[in-house]
Formats: sequence, structure tokens, C-alpha cells
Amino acid sequence: MAVEPRPVIGRLQSRLWAALLLLLVSGCGSEDYQDRLDTTSRYFASLELQDSNLHGAWTDAATTISLRVPKQFAELPGPAPAPTDGSANTEGQDEEEGPDPRQPGFLTVPLPGLRAAFRANVSVVGDNGRSANGAGYLYVLSNHHLAGNLEMAAKFESETIDLLAAALNVSLKPDDRRNATYPQRPDAFLKPVPYIEVELEPEEQPDEMAREFGVATRFSLYSHADGDVQVILLWVLPRDLDTSEKMAVRRPLCLESLKIGQPQLLLPKEPGQMSNGTQGAF
Repeated sequence: MAVEPRPVIGRLQSRLWAALLLLLVSGCGSEDYQDRLDTTSRYFASLELQDSNLHGAWTDAATTISLRVPKQFAELPGPAPAPTDGSANTEGQDEEEGPDPRQPGFLTVPLPGLRAAFRANVSVVGDNGRSANGAGYLYVLSNHHLAGNLEMAAKFESETIDLLAAALNVSLKPDDRRNATYPQRPDAFLKPVPYIEVELEPEEQPDEMAREFGVATRFSLYSHADGDVQVILLWVLPRDLDTSEKMAVRRPLCLESLKIGQPQLLLPKEPGQMSNGTQGAF
């Protein structure tokens, strides 16, 4: 199950301790009191920027992956947990897992290693310049399901990129894979998170995608590795998003929030579960 968000008082206490630590650290050497105040002010401004644009942390306890998603996104429910009393199984037979409802119906292939899916109702700029309604998705994938085969696990990123490119009928060139590190803003007070970025935009939409989106759609893939663990954040968004969605700010903030608590690659005991912090009515 996903970790419950910490109480507000607990979060405030943690931030106050962090601010005090910043003051103590920055107080060493020749920096004066005003410099320490400026550092603390920038720290709290960074926290406010995150809190005003992102949900609290979503955490997948089975893989220790955590992330803060933009506020317009709500988590989609995962597959129902298997019964624990064995009543659904016949002797000598294992229960077959049902389909994962989070898998995108607008793709011809399932997403490998799916840990979570989030959906948002978004505003799109139409051909006439008027705002229209659309949908956006964020998928969290990882190679934990390949923990028993490190050779296959190491290929997870490249094979997932190739799988999506083939499904969307998009040809990739070597320079389509770009290196990027987040945060890219000053005074973030966060550990840098390196990614490999790939953008895919099909020239023609399959029928399923046209029914789901109805507008030009972009698949933006961000892959991060820590030890043997590989995590992919896949954004599926209308190309012409309205600026009111603030994705130019919120997506980088989300990308910089990614954490892997345990970089050791272990087989998860349960599918990605739903967090309380981002639940919605989708």
C-alpha cells in the first residue's frame, strides 16, 4: 500500500528543522546574518513553489519509488488485490491476474512495468484559438518486475523506448535521446535527478488515440536510473496545452521530485497501489 501523507504539523516541524540546519550550515565561515536569512527565505520560497503546484508525495511501497505529481492529476485505481483466503483458487492452480485497468486503451501495446497511472482533465488550444477540453496522462514504469533477470532489467529503458516508438510508428534517430538533469531552477535545495529524455509525436493517430484525445498528442518519456533500478515517467499530453495548465512549471517540478528509496532491484510483492494524496473521481 502507498504511504500515508505525513500530518501537517509533522511536515511543518520537519521544515523548521531543515531551515534551522540551513542557518547553522550557512553560518560557518564569513557569511553574515543577512546571508543566512536570505538562504532561509529562498529555501521556504522553493517549498512554497512545490506545494502550490504539486500534490503531496505519492509513494509505491513495493518499490520505494516516490513522486509529487501536478495538482490537476488524480491517480487511477489499480487492479483489485488478490483474495488472501485461497477461496478463488482451485487445488493445484494459481489465480490468473485480471487486466490492469490503468493500462492505456489508446495504445496497441501494454506499458511494461506499470506502477502507477494518473489522469487530468486539461484545457487545449483549438484550431480557432478557443479553449477546448482534453485529457492528459502520467505513467510511472519501472524494471522491478525483471529483478530475476538483470540482463533484461538493464535493457528496460531502451526496449521500452523502442516499443513505444514502434507502437506509434515513429522513427527514432540517435540524437533523439537527450540527457537532462532536474532541477534546472536555482535555489531548489534538492539532489539533482539525471534523466534521458525522448519525445514521440505520431504523425497520424490510430483510431483509439483519436477517440481518446482528438488532437495532436505528444509522448514525453523521461528515464532515470539509480543502481540497477530504472524508472520511466511517461507523459501523454495534448501538444497544444493551454498555458493555464502551468505544465511548463509543473512538469519540471514533478521531475525533480522523483526519489528511489532503495536502489536495490527486488521483485515487488504487489502491484503499484493507490495513494491517498492524489485520489480523484476518474
